[in-house]
Amino acid sequence: MSTLLTCTSSTRPGSPAAGDTLFETDTNKVIVYSGTAWKEYQDNAQLYNDSDITGLSPHLWLDGANSDFYDDHLKSNSVSAMNERVGAWADRSGNGFDFTQSVVNSRPKIVKNLGTYNNTFLNYDTDQLSFTGTASSQIAASPSTLFFVGLIYPQNADSIIFSSDTSLRLVTQVPFGTNLRIAVDDLGGVGNIAFATTDSEIGLSENIFLYGLRVGTSLIESFVNGSVSADTETTIPTGTIFNNGATYDLLSTTVNESPNFLAEFMVFDSALSDSNMNTVFSYLSKKYGIAVTTI
Repeated sequence: MSTLLTCTSSTRPGSPAAGDTLFETDTNKVIVYSGTAWKEYQDNAQLYNDSDITGLSPHLWLDGANSDFYDDHLKSNSVSAMNERVGAWADRSGNGFDFTQSVVNSRPKIVKNLGTYNNTFLNYDTDQLSFTGTASSQIAASPSTLFFVGLIYPQNADSIIFSSDTSLRLVTQVPFGTNLRIAVDDLGGVGNIAFATTDSEIGLSENIFLYGLRVGTSLIESFVNGSVSADTETTIPTGTIFNNGATYDLLSTTVNESPNFLAEFMVFDSALSDSNMNTVFSYLSKKYGIAVTTI
């Protein structure tokens, strides 16, 4: 009978070998040494380390795998079971930018076991969660970086995120067949900038994909599974997003009532470097079992 060796988070071995596995008694985590760093071992047998993201200081982070779902907009009770309605998705960035829904019948439902690693998503079907901006949530549209992990069905003009003051709107487009692309309709006060992924980059509706939008000081780029879109934009917004008093609806699908699924949403108040973009895509790749391309 073998025994798993133990340590604490402050007494890890100083010279580990790749594959060394320990149980931390103070965090109740199983950790594995990858050859360069200690990584948390997840029960889906994938190695991903949440500190890869927390170390980048996200401005907002909704994570379906972090037990951050609650039954109502007041966060009264945690929920996690299949088909339970979610009235609040708590922000795990530490900033408290929670997305909520006070109307019971408009709350999305939990869906379990989607994708390669049986991940948890929220199912939106004429439902939405919303966040009302505060003075502390407001950031410059340029520079900023956004990431989504979703399974989006191809319908024209459904909103992935929509703001009441037109400071941020990403919408779905279906230009050919059933292929899907994401268009930036409004960003930081700049409307109709005609910037989108190509229809082949996301592909068919049954694909779970990782989408990134990086807004720099001279260039806007989108990424699908780590690959940069062929289309870029040089019209740079001078306004702000997550504005004080504005309402931001997440996956508002009232246009065509198409079921969409979202597992993760991250916002950074900087244009991440290529190296940090790769860190985020690598983390999401390991978490969701999606192959990514190095930028």
